[in-house]
Amino acid sequence: MTMKFHRCSATWAKMGGHPCWKAQKALDEAGVQYELVLHSGLRFRRPEVVEQTGQRKVPYIEFEDGTILRESSEIVARAQAGTLVPSPPADPAP
Repeated sequence: MTMKFHRCSATWAKMGGHPCWKAQKALDEAGVQYELVLHSGLRFRRPEVVEQTGQRKVPYIEFEDGTILRESSEIVARAQAGTLVPSPPADPAP
């Protein structure tokens, strides 16, 4: 499954409380494959984020089917639990 991870352009911000860094770190540690999409570090300069999510905040994940997961704490929890990316359907028994 292809997904896009949207975060701010402040990739240098690796402080413990930075939500973009925490979410990206959790994805990387879980081995989740994603396409990285960077947005302005300034909230008022994110019209594309507002158009897509209805808010100015990042990070968020855009799944292949167009659904959005917006909360960084939820992204972290699901990445750590291994439930972020659904497993492919099992082959039917012969």
